[in-house]
Amino acid sequence: MQLKTLAQLNFRNLRTQRLEFQGGIVAIRGANASGKSNLLAAAYLGCTATPAAGNLGELVRIGETEAYVAAEVEHDGGLGKVEVGLGAGHKSVKLDSQTVRALDVAKVMSAVLLTPDDSELIHGPPAARRTFLDALLSTLSFRYGTMLREYQRVVEQRNALLRAAPQDPSLPIWSERFVSLGTALDELRERAVTRLGDLAAEVYSEVAGSAERLSACLERRRGELDLAEALERSRGEELARGVTVVGPHRDDLRLTLAGKALRSYGSRGEARTAAMALRVAEYRMLEGKHGEPPVLLIDDFSAELDGSRRGYLLNLTATTPQALVSGTDAPPRFDQLFEVSDGVVSHA
Repeated sequence: MQLKTLAQLNFRNLRTQRLEFQGGIVAIRGANASGKSNLLAAAYLGCTATPAAGNLGELVRIGETEAYVAAEVEHDGGLGKVEVGLGAGHKSVKLDSQTVRALDVAKVMSAVLLTPDDSELIHGPPAARRTFLDALLSTLSFRYGTMLREYQRVVEQRNALLRAAPQDPSLPIWSERFVSLGTALDELRERAVTRLGDLAAEVYSEVAGSAERLSACLERRRGELDLAEALERSRGEELARGVTVVGPHRDDLRLTLAGKALRSYGSRGEARTAAMALRVAEYRMLEGKHGEPPVLLIDDFSAELDGSRRGYLLNLTATTPQALVSGTDAPPRFDQLFEVSDGVVSHA
């Protein structure tokens, strides 16, 4: 896949309204806080119709109420155009002029974004890893994405009843649907995490040159209990707290290195390598789904990266149809170069 054009209006600090990109390695050079990361965030949004991070209001330039991003992406099926309208608390998406959901965009195009903040996947809270896992699986599986949305709605409804009307006769009905959806999501997660873990382990071994194996597995708050039994056993805690305390929305992605939990015992360098391995595994899984590599976006490619990690990423960019790579300096080799200064993007 290749990002051909990117247009924006009022997206963070970006001021250049339209850009055209070539294939190969596209270098984006600029000082810190110049807008390089915002440009890659806009590119990711344009390719996926999904924000990379932050709430929707934070993507709109200060002083404005709405923003717009549009991207033309060439893929095996042709040229697709994604348009995303943004405002505080709302988002609209069009694909080839038809109103769709982000899940529909994921059927035909995708992108992977690597940033220095990815270390939060290792040392951050469980919510960061759940978000990563849910975003990946929703991109890989339309079924997972639609079930996840319904599951989240069911959890919200159960929580509202637990807080306000725990004796309501509809609660068992919501609980039955919760168990059905939660069990199905858990089974899909289990299969995906097995594949994700295998791919990430290969990357980690290649980058680190270490015999210590990176492993990934689901860590369920309910232990080995099935969801129905766990829900029944947690009834007292649910009533006391007014929330659903077990289920996929409370589970974690456990990452270990040589059997030790990376979140607790991993060094900064190990965390950076493991996070990069997860993103490359994501890239490989999306490549397998679409039959072609997704657009690769690497933000600040040299930040906190030693020679082996930097070299691996640069080798990866050389083998993909298109990679947008940002940094205070350009990578050693590139096919197109942009300069960014105070939100203005120009050809070097």
